[in-house]
Amino acid sequence: MPGGGRVDASDSFVMTSSSYCSNLSLEEVVALLGHPGSTLVTTHAKPDADALGSVVALVAAINRRGGCATGRVMPPVPAPLEPMMRAAPITLDEEASPLGSPDRIVVVDTGAWTQLEPMRKVLAVHLDRMLIIDHHLTGDVAARWRWIDGSAAACCEMLVPLIRGLGRGNDLCRDPIIRDALYAGIATDTGWFRFSNTGPGTLRVAADLVEAGVDHAGMYEQFEQKARPAKLRLLSAALEGMQWIAEDRAVVMALRQEDFQRAGAAMWETERLVDIPQMVGRVQVVVLATEMPGDSAGKTRVRLSFRSKPGPHAVDVAALAGRFGGGGHARAAGGQQGGTLEAVMEPLCRAVEEALEGAGEALLGDGGEDSGV
Repeated sequence: MPGGGRVDASDSFVMTSSSYCSNLSLEEVVALLGHPGSTLVTTHAKPDADALGSVVALVAAINRRGGCATGRVMPPVPAPLEPMMRAAPITLDEEASPLGSPDRIVVVDTGAWTQLEPMRKVLAVHLDRMLIIDHHLTGDVAARWRWIDGSAAACCEMLVPLIRGLGRGNDLCRDPIIRDALYAGIATDTGWFRFSNTGPGTLRVAADLVEAGVDHAGMYEQFEQKARPAKLRLLSAALEGMQWIAEDRAVVMALRQEDFQRAGAAMWETERLVDIPQMVGRVQVVVLATEMPGDSAGKTRVRLSFRSKPGPHAVDVAALAGRFGGGGHARAAGGQQGGTLEAVMEPLCRAVEEALEGAGEALLGDGGEDSGV
């Protein structure tokens, strides 16, 4: 590897490998990131708190231990995350400029080219020095090194033991910048600890971070109670145009570019809208289809966000998203499709209905609740 020693597991790197699983252990990742040299950390476009928090925490931790790390993220960055981004040496890259020659490139919170598309050309030439750290179940980036843990609730949860290992006995997770970034990622990716991905280990890590000084109430206010009026106008548009399908067991919402214009809303303000219909007891699957701005060639695409409730007849939305060029978790996933919103809606609704049939979903009474939820 450029800029330092080698890790034995890296010798198994195969550019054509489609197996999305770890080829490094936690201890080997600590050793790899502990080598001398420069490290560039990046993540998917439109970073959420887990993605950006992972970049900030890892960059800060490497630098705190005397290393040389910088971050690069692709816009848009949601307004509530901007203070976090300013806390570490991170560049907002709007044009996918060349990466230079860092000794290591770390991609956090994704291993899917669809989520890295704006930087694909500049990243693809560095696969031989790339490490992926991810908690999602699917990916297709053939990086030389991978550390994948699908049982982790958030990428930031994975980083806690890694950063502690980098500290060499000094708990870097108590550093204010690092601890706040980690907590933000964990709390938001678990829906503030109410989603089914929240495990005992998740709560223990969160408690450690609160004990280290995280202002959890203040952070909730920052991320969940600072929305602009435009977000409510966007929510109104999404609810007004939603379709009830599969005997009201699924909801598909759609947002067009004119909805954003009328609401005065930005693309990042769709965050959490897909969760709203889940308040209905009968609803088991929710999809938000968002029409994206056309590219320079006038081509359109639709971004899809999938959610499902847990239970004995739960729909695996990661598999559902896989039919639309995406993936993710069993209860939360995403995808993208080229074409117009109108062209995507029919096959999307049909796929959701088929997924519910395949899951053997038992009908629920209106306002009722599945015992497994």
